Amino acid sequence: MRGRKKANLLQTKETLTAGGLLVKLLLYTWLVIMTLCVLIPFYVIFKMSITGRVESLQTMGFIWFPKMGATLEAYKTALFDSTFDIYGISILKSFFNTLWQTIPTVLIGLFVSGMAAFAYAKLCFPGKGILFGLTLMTMMIPGAVLTMPSYIYYDMLGWSHSVLPIVIPGMFGGAMTIFFLRQFFEGIPSDLLDAAKIDGMGFFTMYIKIMIPLAGPAFIAQFVFAFIGGYNSYMGPLLYLNGQTQLYPLQMTLSLFRGIFASDNTIVAALTIIALVPLLIVYIFLQKYFVEGVATTGVKG
Repeated sequence: MRGRKKANLLQTKETLTAGGLLVKLLLYTWLVIMTLCVLIPFYVIFKMSITGRVESLQTMGFIWFPKMGATLEAYKTALFDSTFDIYGISILKSFFNTLWQTIPTVLIGLFVSGMAAFAYAKLCFPGKGILFGLTLMTMMIPGAVLTMPSYIYYDMLGWSHSVLPIVIPGMFGGAMTIFFLRQFFEGIPSDLLDAAKIDGMGFFTMYIKIMIPLAGPAFIAQFVFAFIGGYNSYMGPLLYLNGQTQLYPLQMTLSLFRGIFASDNTIVAALTIIALVPLLIVYIFLQKYFVEGVATTGVKG
C-alpha cells in the first residue's frame, strides 16, 4: 500500500515537472517570436540604410543583406550633404535644437512635478484630495481638443511664432508625472520626515535632501518617459515653428528631409537610424534605473 502511494506521488511529481517544463518551453518560444517581431523591422531599416543606392533601385525582391556589399553612402549624405544648406539646417543642428528645447523643460518640469507629488503624498492641507482629483481629471482630456485653444492663447501672448509654447508650459510639471511620483513617495516611510522635522528641516529642505535622493530611480524613469516624448514631439513644432527651419527640432527636420529624398529609400532609412540611436543610448545607460523606478512605483512600505 505504501509502495503504491509512493509510486503515485513520484508519478504526480514527474507529471508536474514535465508540465512545468512544457509551460516554460512555450513561454520562451513565445518570447523569442515576439522578440523577432520587434527586431526584424529594425534590421530591415538598418539593412536598407547600408545598401547602395544603385542596388536599392535595381533590387525588386527582399534581400537579407546587400549583395554588392555594405556602404555608408546614405549616412554621409544624410549628415553632410550640401543640399541641406539651402534650408539653413542639418541633422546635427536640429539634434542640438531638440536637446536645448527638451532637456531644460524636462528637468525643471520633473522638479516641479516632484514638489507637487511630495505635497500630495506626505503633507496634510485642506482640499488635498479634491486638488489631486482635479489634477488627475486633466489626464482625461484629449490633447487634440486643446490644440486650437492653446494656439489662440499663445497667439494672444505673442508666442505663436517662437519656441516659448514648446519650452515654457512643460516647466510647470505634468499630471502623469505627479501621479507616478506620488505613488513612489507614498512608499517612503513617514518616520524619516518626522525625524527631519525634529532636526528643524522645512518641507522644501526635506524634498531636496530626502525625497529626491530616495526617489532617484522614479525620477530617472519619468525623465526617460518625458525625454522620449519631447524628443519625438512633432505637432508642437509644426504649429509654432512652421517655416523657421533654423529652430527645427529633429523630428521636423527628418520630415523635411524625407520629403526631399522621398525617392531614395536608403537615405530615408539612414535618417531613421540616426534619429533612433540617441534614444537607444539613453535607454542603455539608464535602463537599470528605469526598470527599478517603474517596478517600485506604487509599492508601499
